[in-house]
Amino acid sequence: MDQKMIETIHRLPKVELHRHLEGCISAELLLEIARDYNVKLPSHDLNELRSLIQVQGQTSSLKEFLEKFYWVGMAFPTLEAVERVSYCVCRDCARDNIRALELRFSPVFMSLETPHSWDDLLHAVLKGARQAEKEFDIDVGFIIGISRSNGIKPALRVVDIAASYAGLGVVGIDLFGDEAAFPPELFTTAFKVAQENGLNITVHAGEGGGETNIKIAIEELGAQRIGHGIRISNDEDMMAWVRDKKIPLEICLTSNVQTQTVPDLQSHPVRKFYDYGIKISLNTDDPAISNITFSNELLLAMETFDFTLDEIKGLMLGALDQSFLEDYRKDLLRPKLEQELKAITSKESRKAGE
Repeated sequence: MDQKMIETIHRLPKVELHRHLEGCISAELLLEIARDYNVKLPSHDLNELRSLIQVQGQTSSLKEFLEKFYWVGMAFPTLEAVERVSYCVCRDCARDNIRALELRFSPVFMSLETPHSWDDLLHAVLKGARQAEKEFDIDVGFIIGISRSNGIKPALRVVDIAASYAGLGVVGIDLFGDEAAFPPELFTTAFKVAQENGLNITVHAGEGGGETNIKIAIEELGAQRIGHGIRISNDEDMMAWVRDKKIPLEICLTSNVQTQTVPDLQSHPVRKFYDYGIKISLNTDDPAISNITFSNELLLAMETFDFTLDEIKGLMLGALDQSFLEDYRKDLLRPKLEQELKAITSKESRKAGE
């Protein structure tokens, strides 16, 4: 990829839907938090800390990938630290020219080391994001995550607090974690309550488990989007079903390789899905854990799967349409996004003709 295209992709206004707040905490930020709030870490050497929280090459499974989050859980010792983390993550996204962002997080995970009340935690997360929105050109909505391994009672609590903050910065809920050990049907009760409360729903499915989980997530849990969904590539009937239902898949290229969801990047079905007419978005998942940026992932899609600049532009606009952000926010964002994208692609077309 030539340097001009790299610069173009960095400048490109972007929309990202599948990014975990906890997975955005870099070794540098974790070290800053540890120093400022007297948090004990196994090492205060930056390179050693990186080796603990970043994936080096591939993991053997999704479960091993998730183990990288252990030390990240030390980044929330006080509510002030929570606010700071939220602000820094949103700021860094804005610096990668992400204009519309959905961040998901687990209040259970963020309260493991310090038992914050969930209301206080939500206030701190939202406050940090609102400050970033004031300083940078970014709109942020939050998705509150239900961890499969925590069971049904915390799941119901997540639904309750998500409903309480709907329209106040929270735009939906998610189900994530060890899909193989905790299939989606275990959480049907919680998601029925979510549907009754009018919450937007996305579900991690078809990542660490089979394509049946995707159908259950859509039919029984009410998923409007699917996180990953890679396993439907094994079944053309399922691909057609997802396409016809217009259920978008949140694709995370590097993450899917690192978790062994696909054996290697070239085996990823993203191009197959796109050409088949399935709605997709491109995303980072856990960029600090994976040591990537969103711009890197877009370049990867272009280099490996021959996505053109115009196709990437279409994916950004499609992601905005798929977003759980309130309609009025999307209506304000869309004309500006279209104008910026048109200006960049027109400029590149002129360069190509020179």
